[in-house]
Amino acid sequence: MSKEISLASRMAVVLLTLAIVQGAGLHLTFADNYPGKWYGWYSSSYVKQKDLTGHVTGNAFQDQKVISAWGYKARPVEEIKELLPEPFFQMIKHPEIWGGIRINETAYIPLDKWPGEIIKLRNEATEKYKGQPYLDEKGYLRNYKAGFPFPGSEEGTKIAWNYDKSRNYGEKQWCKSIFTAVDKKGFNRWACISNNYFWWNGILATNSRKPLRLPNPNNYDWFHAFGYMAPYDLMGIFALTQRYASPDKQDDMWMYITSLRRARRMSTSQRWDKLPGGSDMTWDCTIGFNGKVSNYNWKFLGRKELLCGHNSAFQLQQLKDKPAHEICDQQYQRVNTVVVEYRAKRKLYCPVSKAVMYLDPENYTCYYAEYYDKRGRVWMLYAAIWVPSNAGTIAPAMHIYVDLQRVHTSPAGVFQTRDNLTMEQDFDFFNLNAMKKYYGGR
Repeated sequence: MSKEISLASRMAVVLLTLAIVQGAGLHLTFADNYPGKWYGWYSSSYVKQKDLTGHVTGNAFQDQKVISAWGYKARPVEEIKELLPEPFFQMIKHPEIWGGIRINETAYIPLDKWPGEIIKLRNEATEKYKGQPYLDEKGYLRNYKAGFPFPGSEEGTKIAWNYDKSRNYGEKQWCKSIFTAVDKKGFNRWACISNNYFWWNGILATNSRKPLRLPNPNNYDWFHAFGYMAPYDLMGIFALTQRYASPDKQDDMWMYITSLRRARRMSTSQRWDKLPGGSDMTWDCTIGFNGKVSNYNWKFLGRKELLCGHNSAFQLQQLKDKPAHEICDQQYQRVNTVVVEYRAKRKLYCPVSKAVMYLDPENYTCYYAEYYDKRGRVWMLYAAIWVPSNAGTIAPAMHIYVDLQRVHTSPAGVFQTRDNLTMEQDFDFFNLNAMKKYYGGR
């Protein structure tokens, strides 16, 4: 054990030194180190320390004071049982299975204290168009311009539309992440992925500070590109999804498969298929929910105060040999979350009987989501640490999908990100030829 601790300590020093030399900006002001916890990326040949210069750490609120801590080598987690989703509480209670997880509470900072202009622009748009959006007979959003369509609503479908239109990381997003599949023994399988979004409506600002309006004869809602940049056997595989602003027209989706050197059209009735590479994540459960609102029935379940990653400062760390991975020692704040349930409509294939999301009441980010199997047993858990930037955007610097039944996790850490205020990503990027070149398809 002493040799293992010594090795971990030496590795932490090496990684920190490399980070400083390369300008990675890792901010090591969290709780102390402990055996098996590593700083930086452990045993990954796909990402070098020099590539971590844009790692999302939450530059808006660094140096937050820890009020109290629970879990591994801290106060008994039973003290905060009611402040955590039950599956997450059970994970912290059993470090022999998941690894040592610690909850560090810091002060809650309301959105009106955050820097940047995105929040201000969204609030102005919400007030300007208040009362104009409405739901049609199919529950689809109509007459929407920008901002939150139904601020403060306690109706399930309207809450879902607030979530769908939250635009917390802008209307154009480009981000790279390290995705990991971790089994019960802590064995890691790494991949470098890139997510790219482009929204066609509700745009608040671009880097020219002027709302962008493009001809949209096909009535698009958004484009989403997702692909693999490493390892070699996955490199170049990518999927393109086109969503339409219509309750009757389902998504179009194509996937480029490098082994075939062909693009194949995918069935969007199967959006609960897991992503390639051993992931626990599915297309529709991404970030809590990434599906088409009108494909699901929604129900408001009330409010619940939880410890959430609301205004955190992310620290790049992970457990070496346990599946809890990057969620082991992060910052949380008390939030009176909005609890909403969604169930797939019959026409949609879905192995989940229901999902429960815990949302922020101000910006509708999803902190946690619980997914239940067809027998009503909790199956998966989603948890995220959201970090604010100086631009006013917010990003899930770390998010993890947990298969509770087979003890398997899929953590992801964002190490480069840009949004509509810092880049000129055009909608022309979202065609198969451009994406093939970007993702390295062969």
